[in-house]
Amino acid sequence: MSQTADVIDSLKRNIESHNAPDSFRAKSIYQYLRATLYNSSGNEPYIKEMLAISRNIGFSYGIRKGLSMYVKYYGDRGDFQRSFAYADSLIGFLKNDTSYAAKREMGILYWDLANNYNRIGDYYKSIEYYLLAIDVFEKVKDNNFLSSLYGNLSSIYTHTADTGKSMVYIQKALNLAEASSDDDLKCRTLMNYANELLNKGQFAKAEEVVNRAEPLVLKLENAAYSQYYFYMKGELARRQKSFQLAITYLQKSLRLARVDNDAHQVTEVMSLLFDCYNALNRLSESKTLLDSTLLLAEKAGLKMRRKEVYDGYAVWFEKKGDFSTSNSYLKKSIALKDSILSDENNERIAALEMQYQVAGKENEIANLKTEGELQRLSIRQKGAINNSLTGAAFIILILALLSYRNYKQKQKLQQQRIAELETEKQLTATEAVLKGEEQERSRLAKDLHDGLGGMLSGIKFSFNTMKENMVMTPDNRLAFERSMDMLDSSIKEMRRVAHNMMPESLMMFGLEAALKDFCNDITRSGALNVSYQSVGFDGVLLEQTTAVTVYRIVQELINNTLKHAAAGTAIVQLTKTDNRLSVTVEDDGKGFDASMVKSSTGMGWRNIRHRIDFLKGKLDVDSQPDKGTSVHIELDI
Repeated sequence: MSQTADVIDSLKRNIESHNAPDSFRAKSIYQYLRATLYNSSGNEPYIKEMLAISRNIGFSYGIRKGLSMYVKYYGDRGDFQRSFAYADSLIGFLKNDTSYAAKREMGILYWDLANNYNRIGDYYKSIEYYLLAIDVFEKVKDNNFLSSLYGNLSSIYTHTADTGKSMVYIQKALNLAEASSDDDLKCRTLMNYANELLNKGQFAKAEEVVNRAEPLVLKLENAAYSQYYFYMKGELARRQKSFQLAITYLQKSLRLARVDNDAHQVTEVMSLLFDCYNALNRLSESKTLLDSTLLLAEKAGLKMRRKEVYDGYAVWFEKKGDFSTSNSYLKKSIALKDSILSDENNERIAALEMQYQVAGKENEIANLKTEGELQRLSIRQKGAINNSLTGAAFIILILALLSYRNYKQKQKLQQQRIAELETEKQLTATEAVLKGEEQERSRLAKDLHDGLGGMLSGIKFSFNTMKENMVMTPDNRLAFERSMDMLDSSIKEMRRVAHNMMPESLMMFGLEAALKDFCNDITRSGALNVSYQSVGFDGVLLEQTTAVTVYRIVQELINNTLKHAAAGTAIVQLTKTDNRLSVTVEDDGKGFDASMVKSSTGMGWRNIRHRIDFLKGKLDVDSQPDKGTSVHIELDI
């Protein structure tokens, strides 16, 4: 038995060994439901029991998780009306809860709603909810969830033919996943990345990424990942016209998809199998697949899949020479496509109607004890609304509002796209300026050190040789020695300037070594006693642009202290925690009014702000007259 199966069996035994209807049993059921999330076809009785127990004893955690599980359970099975109804109940339950757990639960709900709208073909609504979910998890700083959300949003942008946005978000997902130790997250993200590459026609690279994911699929022993792995292998083979190999992989994928009873995934695999059988002229098998796919698509309300089936029938009957029937299915496909594009989408209207019904009886629904009572209430409400003129008028109003909201939403998304592009362009320009500045500093430092430095050293050597071969009066010798001292001072000053322009230790040994040298040099000069400290920074090597930018910020802050603070001591501290870097520079000088920093037009503070903005960091300045200054900077690395 696999490790995963052992865990599931252990969780099931926990439920069976504790029969009391209390919070412990409710939590035990939830742990089992989480472990079987991707193979949940038999979980409905468990969800029902957990919710009933939690409502009876007023266990808010269990109520929240039960409603959330129902949203996902019914959404996965294409029962979107029930899924949306439970979503509204959960929103009502959470609306006055401002806790961290409630925020995360709302983020998960947005995610499930985004998946629902994706399945019914409403991609713009799906994008709206993915962006809401991303906003929640960016605020609570959950990188694992963010990586998955970025991957899913990338897939939606692929459906809307926005390939630029698609690759931006999949790259974000991949960056977070690779920085994580979570094999589950890495596996999902690699498979999503492979899917994006496949959709772009980059088959060799997609195959390489799928093969990178294979060891993780085998290690995790997750049925959903195995199903998607075989799906990807089959789709790659189909796209490259290896139809028999594709059939082998897709049949494995179909068997696993049927276990979880996911109508969307089952019909998608069946649709691909039809293409393969049809390409091999195995018409009997391809017709059987079409018939089965149509039944499932109609039952689950999958309009886009129905359209694909009609297209398949048109091709099949054309191959059989029945052009009249082929043409009739082609007309059905076109009519359904027009319906999808021009109507407000039947599933969405049903969802809105359900939301109205649920909102009108929210308190009653919140106190229901069984799923049977919820069903009976839904039927009574629906019948009352459908039999009244008020209900009909309301639906008409909803349709009008929906059209207006869609227009505003599309306008809002367009504005968001423009704003994001402008931000990306600004960041690119800033990066180019900073890189250009550092390259010029590096070039000048090299020219000073190797060019002018070499010339001055050569002149010094020549003077020393002349000194040995010349007879000078005491006065001339004294003047000569003064000239040699001035030449030594010039060489030292030139080396100091070259070092400040681009410290050699920064390029060779990294940020920490460069900052230690910088602080020691300032201390040795006697101008200021600067101590350096680091926490959690051993062995850390930052990307060069980041390291140089942080060095310049610290250099500018210490220079400000030297020029303006009249300080005796200063501290430079670097602290690394997870993926965050904190930089603190403090002094015991005369301080200043910290509110002036934001409005300062001086080059020093302006350069500091620009560099921090480039790194997407946060700046906090704490200073008061005669009480010293503390500057704290936080960055994501």
